[in-house]
Amino acid sequence: MNGILDFHKVKLSADSLKQKILKVTEQIKIEQTSRDGNVAEYLKLVSSADKQQAGRIKQVFEKKNQKSAHSIAQLQKKLEQYHRKLREIEQNGASRNSKDISKDNLKDLQHSLKDAHAKSRTAPHSTECSKSSMPGVSLTPPVFVFSKSREFANLIRNKFGSADNIAHLKNSLEEFRPEGSPRAYGGSATIVNKPKYGSDDECSSGTSGSADSNGNQSFGASGAGTLDSQGKLTMILEELREIKDTQAQLAEDIEALKVQFKREYGFISQTLQEERYRYERLEDQLHDLTDLHQHETANLKQELASIEEKVAYQAYERSRDIQEALESCQTRISKLELHQQEQQALQTDTVNAKVLLGKCINVILAFMTVILVCVSTIAKFISPMMKSRFHILGTFFAVTLLAIFCKNWDHIVCAIERIIIPR
Repeated sequence: MNGILDFHKVKLSADSLKQKILKVTEQIKIEQTSRDGNVAEYLKLVSSADKQQAGRIKQVFEKKNQKSAHSIAQLQKKLEQYHRKLREIEQNGASRNSKDISKDNLKDLQHSLKDAHAKSRTAPHSTECSKSSMPGVSLTPPVFVFSKSREFANLIRNKFGSADNIAHLKNSLEEFRPEGSPRAYGGSATIVNKPKYGSDDECSSGTSGSADSNGNQSFGASGAGTLDSQGKLTMILEELREIKDTQAQLAEDIEALKVQFKREYGFISQTLQEERYRYERLEDQLHDLTDLHQHETANLKQELASIEEKVAYQAYERSRDIQEALESCQTRISKLELHQQEQQALQTDTVNAKVLLGKCINVILAFMTVILVCVSTIAKFISPMMKSRFHILGTFFAVTLLAIFCKNWDHIVCAIERIIIPR
Protein backbone atom coordinates (compact mmCIF):
# COMPACT_ATOMS: atom_id res chain seq x y z
CA MET A 1 0.00 0.00 0.00
CA ASN A 2 2.87 2.36 0.79
CA GLY A 3 4.35 1.54 -2.61
CA ILE A 4 1.08 2.50 -4.29
CA LEU A 5 0.95 5.78 -2.37
CA ASP A 6 4.59 6.53 -3.26
CA PHE A 7 3.81 5.74 -6.87
CA HIS A 8 0.89 8.17 -6.81
CA LYS A 9 3.02 10.84 -5.17
CA VAL A 10 5.70 10.43 -7.85
CA LYS A 11 3.00 10.47 -10.53
CA LEU A 12 1.44 13.67 -9.15
CA SER A 13 4.80 15.42 -8.83
CA ALA A 14 5.73 14.37 -12.37
CA ASP A 15 2.38 15.62 -13.71
CA SER A 16 2.79 18.94 -11.89
CA LEU A 17 6.29 19.33 -13.32
CA LYS A 18 4.99 18.54 -16.80
CA GLN A 19 2.28 21.17 -16.39
CA LYS A 20 4.90 23.68 -15.25
CA ILE A 21 7.08 22.78 -18.24
CA LEU A 22 4.14 23.35 -20.59
CA LYS A 23 3.37 26.65 -18.89
CA VAL A 24 6.99 27.86 -19.13
CA THR A 25 7.15 26.73 -22.78
CA GLU A 26 4.02 28.74 -23.58
CA GLN A 27 5.50 31.76 -21.80
CA ILE A 28 8.70 31.42 -23.85
CA LYS A 29 6.64 31.24 -27.05
CA ILE A 30 4.68 34.33 -26.00
CA GLU A 31 7.90 36.25 -25.24
CA GLN A 32 9.42 35.24 -28.57
CA THR A 33 6.25 36.27 -30.39
CA SER A 34 6.23 39.65 -28.64
CA ARG A 35 9.91 40.12 -29.44
CA ASP A 36 9.28 39.35 -33.12
CA GLY A 37 6.38 41.80 -33.07
CA ASN A 38 8.62 44.47 -31.54
CA VAL A 39 11.23 43.87 -34.27
CA ALA A 40 8.61 44.17 -37.01
CA GLU A 41 7.19 47.32 -35.45
CA TYR A 42 10.68 48.78 -35.07
CA LEU A 43 11.49 48.14 -38.74
CA LYS A 44 8.15 49.65 -39.76
CA LEU A 45 8.67 52.78 -37.67
CA VAL A 46 12.32 53.24 -38.67
CA SER A 47 11.43 53.04 -42.35
CA SER A 48 9.04 56.01 -41.99
CA ALA A 49 10.94 58.18 -39.47
CA ASP A 50 13.72 60.74 -39.64
CA LYS A 51 17.13 60.47 -37.95
CA GLN A 52 16.14 61.97 -34.59
CA GLN A 53 12.99 59.89 -34.30
CA ALA A 54 14.90 56.81 -35.45
CA GLY A 55 17.40 57.28 -32.61
CA ARG A 56 14.62 57.53 -30.02
CA ILE A 57 12.78 54.56 -31.48
CA LYS A 58 16.02 52.56 -31.45
CA GLN A 59 16.59 53.32 -27.76
CA VAL A 60 13.05 52.23 -26.87
CA PHE A 61 13.42 49.08 -28.99
CA GLU A 62 16.76 48.19 -27.38
CA LYS A 63 15.23 48.51 -23.90
CA LYS A 64 12.30 46.27 -24.87
CA ASN A 65 14.63 43.78 -26.58
CA GLN A 66 16.92 43.57 -23.54
CA LYS A 67 13.93 43.07 -21.26
CA SER A 68 12.44 40.31 -23.44
CA ALA A 69 15.85 38.61 -23.80
CA HIS A 70 16.33 38.68 -20.02
CA SER A 71 12.87 37.20 -19.42
CA ILE A 72 13.43 34.51 -22.07
CA ALA A 73 16.77 33.57 -20.48
CA GLN A 74 15.14 33.30 -17.05
CA LEU A 75 12.33 31.16 -18.46
CA GLN A 76 14.83 28.89 -20.22
CA LYS A 77 16.78 28.42 -16.97
CA LYS A 78 13.53 27.60 -15.19
CA LEU A 79 12.62 25.14 -17.97
CA GLU A 80 15.99 23.40 -17.66
CA GLN A 81 15.52 23.13 -13.88
CA TYR A 82 12.07 21.57 -14.37
CA HIS A 83 13.42 19.07 -16.92
CA ARG A 84 16.24 18.13 -14.55
CA LYS A 85 13.81 17.64 -11.66
CA LEU A 86 11.50 15.57 -13.88
CA ARG A 87 14.37 13.28 -14.93
CA GLU A 88 15.44 12.86 -11.31
CA ILE A 89 11.88 12.09 -10.19
CA GLU A 90 11.37 9.59 -13.02
CA GLN A 91 14.66 7.79 -12.28
CA ASN A 92 14.20 7.71 -8.48
CA GLY A 93 10.47 6.90 -8.73
CA ALA A 94 11.00 4.10 -11.28
CA SER A 95 13.66 2.37 -9.17
CA ARG A 96 11.60 2.74 -5.98
CA ASN A 97 8.38 1.51 -7.62
CA SER A 98 10.12 -1.52 -9.13
CA LYS A 99 11.43 -2.49 -5.67
CA ASP A 100 8.01 -2.03 -4.04
CA ILE A 101 6.26 -4.01 -6.78
CA SER A 102 8.73 -6.88 -6.50
CA LYS A 103 8.17 -6.96 -2.71
CA ASP A 104 4.39 -7.00 -3.18
CA ASN A 105 4.63 -9.81 -5.73
CA LEU A 106 6.77 -11.88 -3.36
CA LYS A 107 4.30 -11.35 -0.52
CA ASP A 108 1.36 -12.35 -2.73
CA LEU A 109 3.24 -15.44 -3.90
CA GLN A 110 4.01 -16.46 -0.30
CA HIS A 111 0.38 -15.99 0.74
CA SER A 112 -0.88 -17.99 -2.24
CA LEU A 113 1.57 -20.85 -1.49
CA LYS A 114 0.49 -20.93 2.16
CA ASP A 115 -3.16 -21.01 1.14
CA ALA A 116 -2.56 -23.77 -1.37
CA HIS A 117 -0.73 -25.82 1.28
CA ALA A 118 -3.57 -25.29 3.76
CA LYS A 119 -6.07 -26.24 1.11
CA SER A 120 -4.25 -29.49 0.39
CA ARG A 121 -4.46 -30.42 4.11
CA THR A 122 -8.19 -29.79 4.42
CA ALA A 123 -10.82 -32.31 3.43
CA PRO A 124 -12.00 -32.40 -0.18
CA HIS A 125 -15.53 -31.82 1.05
CA SER A 126 -14.89 -28.11 1.47
CA THR A 127 -13.83 -27.72 -2.15
CA GLU A 128 -16.81 -29.71 -3.34
CA CYS A 129 -19.11 -27.59 -1.21
CA SER A 130 -17.60 -24.36 -2.52
CA LYS A 131 -17.86 -25.56 -6.12
CA SER A 132 -21.39 -26.88 -5.89
CA SER A 133 -22.96 -23.58 -4.77
CA MET A 134 -25.58 -25.44 -2.80
CA PRO A 135 -28.25 -23.62 -0.82
CA GLY A 136 -27.61 -22.67 2.75
CA VAL A 137 -24.23 -21.82 4.21
CA SER A 138 -21.41 -21.63 1.65
CA LEU A 139 -17.73 -20.81 2.20
CA THR A 140 -15.73 -18.35 0.14
CA PRO A 141 -12.85 -20.08 -1.72
CA PRO A 142 -9.47 -18.58 -0.83
CA VAL A 143 -8.03 -19.24 -4.28
CA PHE A 144 -10.61 -16.92 -5.80
CA VAL A 145 -9.85 -14.22 -3.23
CA PHE A 146 -6.11 -14.28 -3.70
CA SER A 147 -6.33 -14.56 -7.46
CA LYS A 148 -8.48 -11.45 -7.32
CA SER A 149 -6.00 -9.75 -4.98
CA ARG A 150 -3.17 -10.47 -7.42
CA GLU A 151 -5.38 -9.20 -10.22
CA PHE A 152 -5.98 -5.97 -8.30
CA ALA A 153 -2.26 -5.62 -7.58
CA ASN A 154 -1.40 -6.05 -11.25
CA LEU A 155 -4.17 -3.67 -12.24
CA ILE A 156 -3.00 -1.01 -9.77
CA ARG A 157 0.62 -1.46 -10.80
CA ASN A 158 -0.05 -1.24 -14.55
CA LYS A 159 -3.04 1.03 -15.00
CA PHE A 160 -3.52 3.31 -12.02
CA GLY A 161 -2.64 7.00 -12.24
CA SER A 162 -5.20 8.76 -14.47
CA ALA A 163 -8.93 9.46 -14.51
CA ASP A 164 -9.60 6.70 -17.08
CA ASN A 165 -7.71 4.12 -15.03
CA ILE A 166 -9.60 5.17 -11.90
CA ALA A 167 -12.88 4.42 -13.69
CA HIS A 168 -11.44 1.09 -14.87
CA LEU A 169 -10.43 0.26 -11.31
CA LYS A 170 -13.95 1.04 -10.06
CA ASN A 171 -15.36 -1.40 -12.62
CA SER A 172 -12.88 -4.04 -11.49
CA LEU A 173 -13.93 -3.50 -7.86
CA GLU A 174 -17.54 -3.99 -8.85
CA GLU A 175 -16.63 -7.21 -10.69
CA PHE A 176 -15.00 -8.53 -7.52
CA ARG A 177 -18.43 -8.98 -5.92
CA PRO A 178 -20.28 -12.13 -7.04
CA GLU A 179 -23.12 -11.37 -9.42
CA GLY A 180 -26.60 -11.77 -8.05
CA SER A 181 -25.48 -12.65 -4.49
CA PRO A 182 -25.37 -9.97 -1.77
CA ARG A 183 -22.81 -10.45 1.03
CA ALA A 184 -22.72 -9.49 4.66
CA TYR A 185 -19.10 -8.86 5.62
CA GLY A 186 -17.85 -9.35 9.12
CA GLY A 187 -19.21 -12.88 9.79
CA SER A 188 -17.54 -16.24 9.53
CA ALA A 189 -19.67 -17.38 6.56
CA THR A 190 -21.54 -15.83 3.64
CA ILE A 191 -25.25 -16.35 2.98
CA VAL A 192 -26.05 -16.95 -0.71
CA ASN A 193 -29.33 -17.40 -2.53
CA LYS A 194 -30.52 -20.80 -3.53
CA PRO A 195 -29.33 -21.55 -7.05
CA LYS A 196 -31.32 -23.40 -9.62
CA TYR A 197 -29.75 -26.60 -10.87
CA GLY A 198 -29.76 -27.33 -14.53
CA SER A 199 -29.50 -31.15 -14.27
CA ASP A 200 -29.97 -34.06 -11.88
CA ASP A 201 -26.22 -34.62 -11.51
CA GLU A 202 -25.70 -31.15 -10.15
CA CYS A 203 -28.55 -31.64 -7.69
CA SER A 204 -27.14 -34.94 -6.50
CA SER A 205 -23.68 -33.45 -6.07
CA GLY A 206 -25.21 -30.59 -4.10
CA THR A 207 -27.05 -32.99 -1.76
CA SER A 208 -23.97 -35.10 -1.24
CA GLY A 209 -21.94 -31.99 -0.50
CA SER A 210 -24.54 -30.85 2.02
CA ALA A 211 -24.56 -34.22 3.65
CA ASP A 212 -20.78 -34.09 4.01
CA SER A 213 -20.84 -30.57 5.31
CA ASN A 214 -23.20 -31.58 8.09
CA GLY A 215 -20.59 -33.98 9.45
CA ASN A 216 -18.50 -33.00 12.44
CA GLN A 217 -15.04 -33.66 11.06
CA SER A 218 -15.54 -31.93 7.68
CA PHE A 219 -17.28 -29.02 9.32
CA GLY A 220 -14.41 -28.39 11.75
CA ALA A 221 -11.74 -28.43 9.03
CA SER A 222 -13.75 -26.24 6.71
CA GLY A 223 -14.57 -23.87 9.59
CA ALA A 224 -10.88 -23.30 10.34
CA GLY A 225 -10.17 -22.64 6.67
CA THR A 226 -13.15 -20.32 6.54
CA LEU A 227 -11.96 -18.29 9.53
CA ASP A 228 -8.50 -17.96 8.02
CA SER A 229 -9.83 -16.95 4.63
CA GLN A 230 -12.33 -14.58 6.26
CA GLY A 231 -9.54 -12.77 8.15
CA LYS A 232 -7.56 -12.42 4.96
CA LEU A 233 -10.70 -11.27 3.19
CA THR A 234 -11.13 -8.61 5.87
CA MET A 235 -7.57 -7.45 5.26
CA ILE A 236 -8.22 -7.32 1.53
CA LEU A 237 -11.39 -5.34 2.13
CA GLU A 238 -9.45 -2.91 4.31
CA GLU A 239 -6.91 -2.52 1.53
CA LEU A 240 -9.75 -1.96 -0.92
CA ARG A 241 -11.21 0.71 1.35
CA GLU A 242 -7.81 2.37 1.53
CA ILE A 243 -7.59 2.18 -2.26
CA LYS A 244 -11.03 3.79 -2.52
CA ASP A 245 -9.95 6.51 -0.09
CA THR A 246 -6.82 7.03 -2.17
CA GLN A 247 -8.99 7.22 -5.28
CA ALA A 248 -11.20 9.81 -3.63
CA GLN A 249 -8.14 11.78 -2.52
CA LEU A 250 -6.73 11.57 -6.04
CA ALA A 251 -10.05 12.73 -7.47
CA GLU A 252 -9.99 15.68 -5.07
CA ASP A 253 -6.39 16.43 -6.05
CA ILE A 254 -7.36 16.27 -9.72
CA GLU A 255 -10.25 18.66 -9.10
CA ALA A 256 -7.91 20.96 -7.17
CA LEU A 257 -5.44 20.82 -10.05
CA LYS A 258 -8.25 21.59 -12.48
CA VAL A 259 -9.28 24.58 -10.37
CA GLN A 260 -5.65 25.70 -10.14
CA PHE A 261 -5.16 25.32 -13.87
CA LYS A 262 -8.38 27.25 -14.54
CA ARG A 263 -7.24 29.99 -12.17
CA GLU A 264 -3.79 30.12 -13.79
CA TYR A 265 -5.38 30.08 -17.23
CA GLY A 266 -7.64 32.97 -16.23
CA PHE A 267 -4.66 34.84 -14.79
CA ILE A 268 -2.63 34.25 -17.96
CA SER A 269 -5.59 35.29 -20.12
CA GLN A 270 -6.06 38.44 -18.05
CA THR A 271 -2.34 39.19 -18.28
CA LEU A 272 -2.41 38.68 -22.04
CA GLN A 273 -5.44 40.95 -22.35
CA GLU A 274 -3.70 43.62 -20.25
CA GLU A 275 -0.55 43.31 -22.36
CA ARG A 276 -2.62 43.46 -25.53
CA TYR A 277 -4.43 46.56 -24.22
CA ARG A 278 -1.11 48.11 -23.22
CA TYR A 279 0.36 47.28 -26.61
CA GLU A 280 -2.64 48.79 -28.39
CA ARG A 281 -2.45 51.88 -26.19
CA LEU A 282 1.27 52.29 -26.88
CA GLU A 283 0.61 51.78 -30.57
CA ASP A 284 -2.10 54.45 -30.49
CA GLN A 285 0.24 56.82 -28.64
CA LEU A 286 2.97 56.14 -31.17
CA HIS A 287 0.57 56.77 -34.04
CA ASP A 288 -0.57 59.99 -32.35
CA LEU A 289 3.03 61.15 -31.90
CA THR A 290 3.83 60.27 -35.50
CA ASP A 291 0.78 62.18 -36.73
CA LEU A 292 1.72 65.11 -34.48
CA HIS A 293 5.25 65.19 -35.85
CA GLN A 294 3.94 64.97 -39.40
CA HIS A 295 1.51 67.84 -38.75
CA GLU A 296 4.29 69.91 -37.18
CA THR A 297 6.54 69.20 -40.15
CA ALA A 298 3.77 70.22 -42.56
CA ASN A 299 3.13 73.40 -40.55
CA LEU A 300 6.84 74.25 -40.57
CA LYS A 301 6.97 73.73 -44.32
CA GLN A 302 3.96 76.00 -44.77
CA GLU A 303 5.51 78.65 -42.52
CA LEU A 304 8.80 78.46 -44.42
CA ALA A 305 6.94 78.81 -47.72
CA SER A 306 4.98 81.83 -46.43
CA ILE A 307 8.17 83.44 -45.04
CA GLU A 308 9.90 82.86 -48.36
CA GLU A 309 7.04 84.52 -50.20
CA LYS A 310 7.11 87.46 -47.78
CA VAL A 311 10.87 87.89 -48.16
CA ALA A 312 10.59 87.71 -51.94
CA TYR A 313 7.77 90.26 -51.94
CA GLN A 314 9.66 92.61 -49.62
CA ALA A 315 12.81 92.31 -51.73
CA TYR A 316 10.80 93.07 -54.85
CA GLU A 317 9.19 96.09 -53.17
CA ARG A 318 12.55 97.41 -51.97
CA SER A 319 14.18 96.93 -55.35
CA ARG A 320 11.30 98.77 -56.96
CA ASP A 321 11.60 101.64 -54.45
CA ILE A 322 15.35 101.85 -55.07
CA GLN A 323 14.75 101.84 -58.80
CA GLU A 324 12.26 104.67 -58.46
CA ALA A 325 14.68 106.65 -56.24
CA LEU A 326 17.47 106.19 -58.78
CA GLU A 327 15.22 107.33 -61.58
CA SER A 328 14.22 110.42 -59.59
CA CYS A 329 17.89 111.16 -58.86
CA GLN A 330 18.77 110.82 -62.51
CA THR A 331 15.97 113.17 -63.48
CA ARG A 332 17.14 115.69 -60.90
CA ILE A 333 20.73 115.42 -62.08
CA SER A 334 19.63 115.90 -65.65
CA LYS A 335 17.57 118.93 -64.63
CA LEU A 336 20.53 120.37 -62.73
CA GLU A 337 22.80 119.83 -65.69
CA LEU A 338 20.31 121.55 -67.98
CA HIS A 339 19.93 124.39 -65.51
CA GLN A 340 23.69 124.72 -65.23
CA GLN A 341 24.08 124.82 -68.97
CA GLU A 342 21.42 127.49 -69.17
CA GLN A 343 23.15 129.47 -66.45
CA GLN A 344 26.49 129.12 -68.19
CA ALA A 345 24.91 130.30 -71.40
CA LEU A 346 23.21 133.25 -69.73
CA GLN A 347 26.08 134.30 -67.44
CA THR A 348 29.06 134.32 -69.70
CA ASP A 349 29.91 137.73 -68.29
CA THR A 350 30.23 136.51 -64.73
CA VAL A 351 33.13 134.14 -65.38
CA ASN A 352 35.54 136.27 -63.39
CA ALA A 353 33.10 136.44 -60.55
CA LYS A 354 32.86 132.73 -60.59
CA VAL A 355 36.63 132.44 -60.58
CA LEU A 356 36.78 134.76 -57.62
CA LEU A 357 34.01 132.82 -56.00
CA GLY A 358 35.97 129.65 -56.53
CA LYS A 359 39.06 131.21 -55.03
CA CYS A 360 37.04 132.46 -52.09
CA ILE A 361 35.63 129.03 -51.64
CA ASN A 362 39.12 127.59 -51.75
CA VAL A 363 40.27 130.08 -49.12
CA ILE A 364 37.28 129.27 -46.96
CA LEU A 365 38.00 125.59 -47.36
CA ALA A 366 41.62 126.14 -46.41
CA PHE A 367 40.54 128.13 -43.35
CA MET A 368 38.07 125.42 -42.44
CA THR A 369 40.86 122.89 -42.90
CA VAL A 370 43.02 124.80 -40.44
CA ILE A 371 40.13 125.03 -38.01
CA LEU A 372 39.50 121.33 -38.36
CA VAL A 373 43.18 120.61 -37.75
CA CYS A 374 43.07 122.74 -34.62
CA VAL A 375 39.89 121.10 -33.45
CA SER A 376 41.35 117.67 -34.09
CA THR A 377 44.49 118.63 -32.19
CA ILE A 378 42.42 119.91 -29.29
CA ALA A 379 40.31 116.78 -29.46
CA LYS A 380 43.43 114.61 -29.39
CA PHE A 381 44.63 116.62 -26.40
CA ILE A 382 41.26 116.39 -24.65
CA SER A 383 40.49 112.73 -25.49
CA PRO A 384 42.89 111.30 -22.82
CA MET A 385 41.07 113.49 -20.30
CA MET A 386 37.74 111.92 -21.24
CA LYS A 387 38.66 108.25 -20.81
CA SER A 388 37.12 107.81 -17.35
CA ARG A 389 34.85 109.58 -14.94
CA PHE A 390 37.80 110.80 -12.92
CA HIS A 391 39.41 112.38 -15.97
CA ILE A 392 36.11 113.96 -16.97
CA LEU A 393 35.66 115.45 -13.50
CA GLY A 394 39.24 116.70 -13.44
CA THR A 395 38.85 118.25 -16.86
CA PHE A 396 35.57 119.84 -15.81
CA PHE A 397 37.13 121.36 -12.69
CA ALA A 398 40.14 122.54 -14.69
CA VAL A 399 37.94 124.23 -17.29
CA THR A 400 35.83 125.74 -14.53
CA LEU A 401 38.92 127.14 -12.79
CA LEU A 402 40.24 128.42 -16.09
CA ALA A 403 36.94 130.17 -16.78
CA ILE A 404 36.98 131.66 -13.29
CA PHE A 405 40.54 132.86 -13.82
CA CYS A 406 39.63 134.38 -17.16
CA LYS A 407 36.58 136.09 -15.72
CA ASN A 408 38.42 137.48 -12.69
CA TRP A 409 41.72 138.11 -14.42
CA ASP A 410 41.74 141.80 -13.56
CA HIS A 411 41.14 141.17 -9.90
CA ILE A 412 43.78 138.48 -9.89
CA VAL A 413 46.31 140.82 -11.53
CA CYS A 414 45.53 143.54 -8.99
CA ALA A 415 45.95 141.12 -6.15
CA ILE A 416 49.26 139.89 -7.55
CA GLU A 417 50.47 143.47 -7.94
CA ARG A 418 49.50 144.28 -4.36
CA ILE A 419 51.38 141.25 -3.16
CA ILE A 420 54.46 141.87 -5.29
CA ILE A 421 54.59 145.67 -4.98
CA PRO A 422 53.99 146.68 -1.39
CA ARG A 423 53.05 150.27 -0.60
